Amino acid sequence: MAPGQGPVKIAAALAIAAAGLGGGFAYKKFRTYLSEKKLRREREESKKVVAAKEQKAARKRSAQKRPRALKKTATKSKRKQAEPKASQDLS
Repeated sequence: MAPGQGPVKIAAALAIAAAGLGGGFAYKKFRTYLSEKKLRREREESKKVVAAKEQKAARKRSAQKRPRALKKTATKSKRKQAEPKASQDLS
């Protein structure tokens, strides 16, 4: 109950109600802020988890790859040797 008598009591009751109403708005805004903060945190954590999984998968793929073996020819081709030039002509 509000203190006072008559118009003073009415004014006090209105002040209490207004404070309660304002407090209610503040409480709602605070709860909204907390819930949004929680959602942001969950989103960031899920992004980190997804990024970690992708990195792990990329590491697995790169670890599984083997270097390509070079193809070996069955026989080596022999190069033609250059014929020696005759510096002196015998004819």
